[in-house]
Amino acid sequence: MVRARIVSQGEELVTGQRTDTNATRVAELLTDRGVRVLGGVTSCDEVGELVDAYRLAARDADLVVSTGGLGPTSDDLTAEAVAAAFGLALVHHPGAMAQVEAAFVRIGRPMPAVNAKQALLPSPCEVVPNPTGTAPGFIVEAGGTPVVCLPGVPSEMEPMMADTVLPWLERRFALRPALRRTFRAIGPGESQLQERLDDLIREVEPRGAQVGFRATIPEVHVKLVVPAEVEGAEALFEAAARGIADRLGLDCFATDGATLPAALGALLVARGATLAVAESCTGGMIAQLVTSAPGSSDWFGYGYVTYADRAKTDLLGVPPDLIREHGAVSEAVCLAMAEGARARSGATFAVSVTGVAGPGGGTAQKPVGTVWVGYAGPDGASARLLRFGRDREANRRFSAFAALERLRRHLVRADEGTLFAGRRRGPPPTLTENEQI
Repeated sequence: MVRARIVSQGEELVTGQRTDTNATRVAELLTDRGVRVLGGVTSCDEVGELVDAYRLAARDADLVVSTGGLGPTSDDLTAEAVAAAFGLALVHHPGAMAQVEAAFVRIGRPMPAVNAKQALLPSPCEVVPNPTGTAPGFIVEAGGTPVVCLPGVPSEMEPMMADTVLPWLERRFALRPALRRTFRAIGPGESQLQERLDDLIREVEPRGAQVGFRATIPEVHVKLVVPAEVEGAEALFEAAARGIADRLGLDCFATDGATLPAALGALLVARGATLAVAESCTGGMIAQLVTSAPGSSDWFGYGYVTYADRAKTDLLGVPPDLIREHGAVSEAVCLAMAEGARARSGATFAVSVTGVAGPGGGTAQKPVGTVWVGYAGPDGASARLLRFGRDREANRRFSAFAALERLRRHLVRADEGTLFAGRRRGPPPTLTENEQI
């Protein structure tokens, strides 16, 4: 198996000003192709430190992938450091220069003289075209170990990986990608899902399958991997995948890259149905999640942000007496918000949220983290009380996902002939960090 290390660089990384999302993404892309990522090295913008980082990364790896440091400024030192680390000359590369100049032609701006630095590359090297930015990448050989250097801007790095680097690696190493699937669940926490899958894990892992868990609040991802070299890999993968899907049941809303809004949208489109949202404490977050799904205009048209009580009355028709009697954070108002959004928009379904996001505003009866989520549809309306924690942004995020997830479950249950309609009452669940819905 090909072994790789990742080098990340930048003062903003080592000082904590920015999270290194590039390393995560590169590791994911390499792992998908069957490459074993051993780890990573993060360095500041100093040539000596960078030289050490590259030598360390290449020492026991078959491949090194680096991001950052290819810009035109004085602290962009990747090319210089790579050349010094592996005894290569630093020369002007005409092909790279042509790419830099072409980038400025695309954006209709004159090229500053300092950008010529981006064509100073180690020699010999293979240039990696950058279709969206000014910084070409490059690949050099360090004693038989390819060192791939890419820009640190994610929107530039990812197309370069997809279009050039990954096909190059597949040819170079004759990669055999592992069989992989990620099951995206919402509701139960990691520990609950571990218990649910324990018997299956004990059965398939000795045969070569790997099952892992990752909490990406408010979701939990269950990752199934079967290396290509495992005997009977395809049959094992399919059996394990069926077992995981069966045990997750309704809690699994999608696999691999599909999002919760996209999964809900697919259910709505299949019915020729549409959605409206009515939000209080989430302040537009549900609409933002929905419109992040490509094609959401096919099933989403109206979003009401009714933060103030008067807005609930003016925009959604919630009776003022209802708010005075029950309070804005109540089952009655949550139901009225959903029903009002559905009636005024003409949508097939509507979801609603009202709650106390915090950090202030809570009472003994309605502490911070008290949230009602509801929906309304042709078959009636439902609202449920949830209890979250004291973190404002977490409460808003959990609430937004909970509203969409409740409607998704409602639609799936309707498909299965177990439709629950009308109001559902009962003691509110107290949710742990990963048990959101």
